[in-house]
Amino acid sequence: MKTSRLLAWCAVLTLTFGSPMLQAQTLELDYSGFYKYLAKVKKAKVEQAELGFYLSRADGQGLCTIESGVIRVDDEVRGQVTVLPHGQFTLTEDKELDLDKAKVVLEVVEETQCNISIQIQSNLTAGNRDLSELRAIEDDMYRLLQKMAGWPGKYFVPELQGLTLNPAVPGGHVAGKVQLKLSQAQLTETGSLSLPAVRITPWF
Repeated sequence: MKTSRLLAWCAVLTLTFGSPMLQAQTLELDYSGFYKYLAKVKKAKVEQAELGFYLSRADGQGLCTIESGVIRVDDEVRGQVTVLPHGQFTLTEDKELDLDKAKVVLEVVEETQCNISIQIQSNLTAGNRDLSELRAIEDDMYRLLQKMAGWPGKYFVPELQGLTLNPAVPGGHVAGKVQLKLSQAQLTETGSLSLPAVRITPWF
């Protein structure tokens, strides 16, 4: 498998979820589609990396705005969907919900087409962070990427160039920048960074 092809595959991993475009203010999605990914994260045994779920606008103009969400089995509400300030919605890994054929019901503000998207990432709260902690996050992300690539794809996953840090709150800044990239060389240094709440993604 050529590196260029694998990089393209990685982009698909971070941008699609194998779901057709949807158009409605209320979106009803099968929980099982999310569960298979959540189960892979569990099997990867990573502590500081996860898969983030989003609704992306089909016109390329950012994210669809999720007002609220619940998990239903028939007419019974079995859980709430948490929506974070940067647009991510979170779900728990629950085998019972999978077996019960649960539905994820999302209320969306815009009446526009939305696509499910998925991102390998890590969410960090604000604080003083050692670079060694960021290196551990990068290691976990790479391990999760290999798990998602499966066999034999995991043997061809390209090395990461580093990490990209985005403010967890829209409109925020990281070290005075809209986005902060840390290279492999920077991550091997000693020291720490004072960070706001951030969403960290791989830098290929």
